[in-house]
Amino acid sequence: ILARHDLDLHLTDSRADMLTDGRLGVLADAVAQIHVHHRPLLPEETLAELPAGTHVLIMTHDHAEDAALCDAALRTTGLGSIGLIGSAAKWTRFRRRLATEGGHDEETIDRITSPIGIAEITGKEPATIALSVAADLLRSVASA
Repeated sequence: ILARHDLDLHLTDSRADMLTDGRLGVLADAVAQIHVHHRPLLPEETLAELPAGTHVLIMTHDHAEDAALCDAALRTTGLGSIGLIGSAAKWTRFRRRLATEGGHDEETIDRITSPIGIAEITGKEPATIALSVAADLLRSVASA
């Protein structure tokens, strides 16, 4: 959905099979400038390469990877908004971990929005979640 907007879109994944031409071929008609980053060991390294003001959505397949990305995003200066996909329960656990293990204060942790998306769009299907998250991001960027 975001690939059809005039923006720079950075896709980072630790799994090479998620970044193949076969999977990303659907982006052939993209308007966005798409940058693909395969980071098998440390996907959070991509954060330091992003342009200032970049909005980050953390939506991985793995809670440990999500946690590492949240911690790294809070330590990366110059980012725009930071969003984390997940339930309110997941975010409660992550907040506690970011404070106790990461050493982040509450104000810093509050830079992350979770759950992400438009609250009134409640479907659990991947396409519904994608639409909700994309619409919420576009709305927040347009109002900034």
